[in-house]
Amino acid sequence: MKFTDRYIQSLKPREKEYCIRESHGFTIRVLPTGCKTFQYIYTLAGKRRRFNLGHYPATTLSEAREKFRAAANQVSKGVDPQSPPPVVVEPEQHTVKDLVKDYLEHLEKSAAKTYLKTASLTLKNDVLKNWEDRQVGSIRRRDAILLVEDVASRAKAQALGVLKHARAMFTYALHRELVDFNPFAGVSAAIPDVTPNSRERVLSDNEIKIIWNTLSDKDSAGSLIARNALLLILVTAQRPGEVAGMAKSEVDKEWWTIPKERAKNKEEHRVYLTPLAQRLLPKLICPWYFPSPDLESPIGRPALSHVLTKQPKDKEGKSTRQQYLGLPRWTPHDLRRTAATKLSELGCPDEIIDAILNHVKKGVIGVYNRNKYDKEKKKWLLKWAKHLETLVSNPADK
Repeated sequence: MKFTDRYIQSLKPREKEYCIRESHGFTIRVLPTGCKTFQYIYTLAGKRRRFNLGHYPATTLSEAREKFRAAANQVSKGVDPQSPPPVVVEPEQHTVKDLVKDYLEHLEKSAAKTYLKTASLTLKNDVLKNWEDRQVGSIRRRDAILLVEDVASRAKAQALGVLKHARAMFTYALHRELVDFNPFAGVSAAIPDVTPNSRERVLSDNEIKIIWNTLSDKDSAGSLIARNALLLILVTAQRPGEVAGMAKSEVDKEWWTIPKERAKNKEEHRVYLTPLAQRLLPKLICPWYFPSPDLESPIGRPALSHVLTKQPKDKEGKSTRQQYLGLPRWTPHDLRRTAATKLSELGCPDEIIDAILNHVKKGVIGVYNRNKYDKEKKKWLLKWAKHLETLVSNPADK
């Protein structure tokens, strides 16, 4: 087998790491985290050795081949290519403060603004606060566990955010060869409190009624802006961050076009706004439908979660409302998953659900089928809105 970029890109992570050889010891190793590393496996003086040639795609296939050939040439002469070690930038020369700066600059070029803002706040408030002058190579899994546990003792949702963004940052560091491993990989398994357990959460009809009626109540806790944004996620089945950042310039009558710069998959996406969805749009007072209090930016995804988790207290220090509106733990993203599930129950074809959700088509279909399904999206979102209005008009069970 001869490696190609297409073949390497097609390799998917498995539960355990695995290696695939091309020939003569030239190997690609795939970790459960998805990290792919070129290696040269050879035997010298009766000992089997591994020589890391670089992480893909930071190290290209052609670059890895050149390193492999040079190393194989040394081995053929009885010289160990790992002695002396290659000159590299040692992890000890890079502090966590440096890493956060580099990673956020990287996100500015590739991530949506709302994601960048959340990542920046999380990393600066919780990671830099504790590790600002630590050398990145000194951070071990035990350090990561202690950090996440400390944040979880104050706010579980915030700890989930720290785990998510710190893990992504160290994956970036791994690809840049600033660290040899990601200390946040597998941390959730060691901390039950931050183990994501809502990936399959679909709200029941009665939970939908409670959520809709509570968030629609003008006297309900939390800002009307954030509450309406949550309801719009349920009505449109779009991602929380994309709804939170909805701008005036993106809406043309009954169609909302999410630009590729804000879409998770970097593909422009059209969403039909049913009459129910349009009633949830606040009167415009700035460029965004769901602005922050200073009107200088959209509210951002964390503000939506805050509506569910904040527990205001009275003068006696007692909570005036329950978290998650008194329901078992749920997240803004569960509203999107619930809408998709209910569309399926109504008979909507999977391909149309994927189009509504803006899921990328894969394989040959993704290359040749460019149909955007606007008519079908409109048809099924109208059916879902009608079903939803009928459902929430009935009182919730006590």
